[in-house]
Amino acid sequence: MNEAELRALFDEIDTDGDGRINIVELAEGFKAEGAHGHLAEEVKKAMAADANRDGVLDFDEFRTLLK
Repeated sequence: MNEAELRALFDEIDTDGDGRINIVELAEGFKAEGAHGHLAEEVKKAMAADANRDGVLDFDEFRTLLK
């Protein structure tokens, strides 16, 4: 996935447009992509990319998550 595709996906998940993905937006993004089953576990794993531990993913953290 190139930088433009990553940005487009980030912006799609960031539904409130604040430049950060919170846990609710992340869960909704997983659901939209067809994730089923252990959604809470997947969200928890993804939030491990929150390097500064502020409870949200900024674009750099999101990029790291998807590498």
